Amino acid sequence: MKIVHLSENQENKEERFLEFLYDERLAEGTICIPAAQLRTAGGINSRLKAKRQYELLLRFADSWLVEITEAPECPFGYVELKEENTALDWEGLRTDCYVVSRYRNTLIKHSCFNEVVGSVLEAAGACGLRDKTVGFLEEMLKRGEEYYQIDDAVQPILIYKGEDICYNVLNVFAEQFGKALMRAGKNVEYFDSESEENQALTRYIGKHYQAVIGMQTYLFSIKMKDDQTYLHDLIHAPIYNFVFDHPIWVKPHMLQSPKKLVVLTLDLNYVRFCERYYHRKAYLFPPSGKRPNGDVKQKVFSVSFVGSYGDYWNEAMLIHSMERNMRFIANRFLLKMRKNPKLTSEEAFRQTLDEKRIRYTDREYTDIFFAYKRVVCCVMYYYRVKVIKTLLEAGMTVDVFGNSWANCALAVYPNLVCHPDVTVEQSLEVFLQSKISLNIMAWHKGGFTERMANIMLCKAVLVTDDTSYLDGRFCRGMDLLAFQLDELEKLPGILKEYLKNDEKREKVASSGYEKALEYHTWDCRAHEFLNEMQQKPG
Repeated sequence: MKIVHLSENQENKEERFLEFLYDERLAEGTICIPAAQLRTAGGINSRLKAKRQYELLLRFADSWLVEITEAPECPFGYVELKEENTALDWEGLRTDCYVVSRYRNTLIKHSCFNEVVGSVLEAAGACGLRDKTVGFLEEMLKRGEEYYQIDDAVQPILIYKGEDICYNVLNVFAEQFGKALMRAGKNVEYFDSESEENQALTRYIGKHYQAVIGMQTYLFSIKMKDDQTYLHDLIHAPIYNFVFDHPIWVKPHMLQSPKKLVVLTLDLNYVRFCERYYHRKAYLFPPSGKRPNGDVKQKVFSVSFVGSYGDYWNEAMLIHSMERNMRFIANRFLLKMRKNPKLTSEEAFRQTLDEKRIRYTDREYTDIFFAYKRVVCCVMYYYRVKVIKTLLEAGMTVDVFGNSWANCALAVYPNLVCHPDVTVEQSLEVFLQSKISLNIMAWHKGGFTERMANIMLCKAVLVTDDTSYLDGRFCRGMDLLAFQLDELEKLPGILKEYLKNDEKREKVASSGYEKALEYHTWDCRAHEFLNEMQQKPG
């Protein structure tokens, strides 16, 4: 097999580049590419269907001095590639036209532009595709949309980080997703809003990226001095914003951002909400888990919960302090969710308004809903406390992690064991030491969270309030345990059954681990994202 060696030596680099350009045979067969430089160069261009190794070697030769040797095995730190298609057909000609456009200035400098174009058109004529090739070559040379749909596939992916909220979890997501994209062969750049001012974003104006990705960021709402143009309209890239809360919380940023912005969200109901009310393209794309560095440890916690307490009564007092007409609607909204915990918050609020015979347009609905969004926190906290209290009153020991639990109303129970806050990495240690670990949804009725994935990847049994996301993806009772918020009286018996039966519990933990490892790691998400980008470029 062929081994590609790259050197920073610039001597004779252009002459060597022309050798690769003229002799496509150098890229034939199995070749081994250094993985680090493969990422730096942008990886294989997935939007080309032929001569992809040839095009990749030209990108290498444009930046480094390339030498090729032979070896029986692929060296450590290299990636083995096998050319899919080198036939003389339309896809090969399409690649040739792109190459001519990308390296036009170099070809002109060495007085071989006309010669190379003539060679491409001669090959096109030989297979009856001359007219089609001439038209496509003209489009490539114009450097219009078709050219950049191909070229942007090897540009870097820009990820925004710096949102230091919720125990730094958004930065962890940004870093984990970025690392997974790099493992998939992509070049990733970061912009850290914590260390740089927003003004620094102007350095990206006019640049091309394969994608710009934010983690529930406000940066996409930034405008230029004219207060009309969004800064990200001047960056040539599709824009994705991960939204991990209900979309009503980020309403201002959904309505005030570039039209090309796409929402990635953890809940199918939120996909529908974004598309209906914000007129944004949205995809179901939940966060994933991280495999722990260590092995499964001694299970010292029977039932654990990692998350904040959340003061229901404090939220209830906020409702009580509203103006009278708002307070009445808020109370009805809260009561409806408490009595019907299977309802999404948006449907419960719609029913509340309909019962009061309040008429509204879709835009007016989001405006009103935004004013009552904290009621969702109230019911979420109500059920979070109710779940834990149900277990405590059944005599079960629950280890909770978060400073807010030490002085909460449940602290009077001696079987509530309170621990300090933990980081994301430390939470993995907790899950590794847990027989069972709870997930209580923040009212995501069709969602999936990183906590769920992390619990399974740490080989603890995941116990979660039910969500439609599980349908067709996990088997309740085999991969995880699911309970209904309106049937909490059944939960202690279920957990006690699994705690006393090690074999049964470990079978669920093992099955959940395998399912999460196959479908719910950041590497899985990276491949899903890149496949989506390939299907719908730009």
